[in-house]
Amino acid sequence: MEPFEEAKLTDAAWAFLRGNTTATIKFGEHTNDVSYVVCPNGKLVIPVMIAMLQPCDTIMYVPEYAEDCMEMHVSLQQFIDSGEDGLLSDRWNVYHGDSPDVQWALVDIDAARFHEMFIDGEGLCRQNPLADAEHSLCKQINENKEVLRTACHAKTNVDVTDPVVVGVDPLGLDIRAPFGIVRVPTETPFVTTDDVLAYVLQ
Repeated sequence: MEPFEEAKLTDAAWAFLRGNTTATIKFGEHTNDVSYVVCPNGKLVIPVMIAMLQPCDTIMYVPEYAEDCMEMHVSLQQFIDSGEDGLLSDRWNVYHGDSPDVQWALVDIDAARFHEMFIDGEGLCRQNPLADAEHSLCKQINENKEVLRTACHAKTNVDVTDPVVVGVDPLGLDIRAPFGIVRVPTETPFVTTDDVLAYVLQ
């Protein structure tokens, strides 16, 4: 594959991964459905059962095990839910509510298969350049609930009665709804905070 084509495929795979928040994890002979969040440093965070942390081949299917899913070979690195690392689990809770498990892990992507092509996992761990402004952006947008609800419906055709923006990155916004996370993508990547505000609050 030519470098340009490989870069385009990796970009598309990253957008797909960033646009979802659910997956099926296969560890050994077992499977478990999980929800994940993308942290500012690009790592994925999931709550885990102890059995998932045992050494074995671990595969993550996004958004679920299906013919057209993304298949990622991953390694799970346990972390303690306290101190600075506790902010990672806090982020998950903001997105998804109370965790069904008390153990937490970072997901290291070793390699992925997307559209029948293989991708190096390093290309799927990308820092969020809007991370420093993310909290203030979420707060400002959430102060305009009706405008946010209208924008969400206009851009996704999903009506969320009480939308809450919980994440912002160059490819879009994550909105928490009673039934899960609604992804609001943008065709033109956000570069500045003004880009984000104009997209939602215009």
